[in-house]
Amino acid sequence: MKKMDALFKYWEDPNYVIVKAGQPDAVIDWLSKQTPETWHRVVMTWNYDHEDKVLSWILNQEKCDKGTAARVFDVEGLGHWLGDDQLASNPNHLCSIILNNWQQYRSGEFSHSPQDKKGILERAQKYMADGLYAGTPILEVVQYEGSRDAVSEFEAEDGKIVVAFDHWTKTNGIEITD
Repeated sequence: MKKMDALFKYWEDPNYVIVKAGQPDAVIDWLSKQTPETWHRVVMTWNYDHEDKVLSWILNQEKCDKGTAARVFDVEGLGHWLGDDQLASNPNHLCSIILNNWQQYRSGEFSHSPQDKKGILERAQKYMADGLYAGTPILEVVQYEGSRDAVSEFEAEDGKIVVAFDHWTKTNGIEITD
């Protein structure tokens, strides 16, 4: 089946949505019953235009993987946080949470596909040379590399939790031909 045809079937399936968009507390409740693998897959597919409450909850979990945190830092840090003194001083900002919790994260398995690893490293080094972020693990965060992808049958899509498309196609016996 062509991928677009399969996607239309997927989107029409009433069982593909697990938690509807606009319900961060319901997403968090659902995530609290899931594994760090699912948390990572959700972070990797999260639409960062949606509120940070869900991401903040994941980042504050002791079982959060360093790759999960590094992904959020890559998106949020490179996007607008890095170099902004006002944002950097906000302890509730996602990047501040990551820097404060980095040493508490025990697992470091998951890859996170950095957007611009060289660029974010250069920017972090520049700001560190200026004294910003001294005493933080920022260089460890931006240089983090995991060893594998997280595996989960779930992911995020525009603020909702859904059955992952690849899992849905397998369970429905659909083979993508294009």
